[in-house]
Amino acid sequence: MSVDLDDLDRRIVSLLLQDGRTPAAQIADRIGLSRPAVADRIEKLEKLGVIRGITVVVDPEAMGRRVTAFVAARGVHTLTAKAAKLFRSIIADDEVLEAHTVAGDDCYLLKVRTDSIASLNTLVGKLTAPPLSLNTRTTIVMQTHCEKVGGIVLGDAS
Repeated sequence: MSVDLDDLDRRIVSLLLQDGRTPAAQIADRIGLSRPAVADRIEKLEKLGVIRGITVVVDPEAMGRRVTAFVAARGVHTLTAKAAKLFRSIIADDEVLEAHTVAGDDCYLLKVRTDSIASLNTLVGKLTAPPLSLNTRTTIVMQTHCEKVGGIVLGDAS
């Protein structure tokens, strides 16, 4: 569901995307509103679900996650209840960063970060083993040129 945001809301969100810990008073100074007005807008944006949370961005390599890969998976059948439960447990693992149902030749696309090729193989093995028995195609990332944490960039907030 799309939410209509005015220019001030967009500027607030853009500033928070740059640093989620930016104080309301500092945002107020940057966009020309009072601190209480900014705080009220942030609260409204949270209630509307525009802002789903504030988080810290951790360098994956600093945490030992040196391998980034995309795993495309497809099945020849609808998942049984047992297979669906297993799939949900796999995507709940902290190595799986994103999981999407997709259109086209594949059914699912997963973005994963692991500490090694061996652990990537283990994860893929869970997808290909019964009861899931998915066919997979794995693409290992050689270099990341752009990664927009938070999923969106709204442009210049100044």
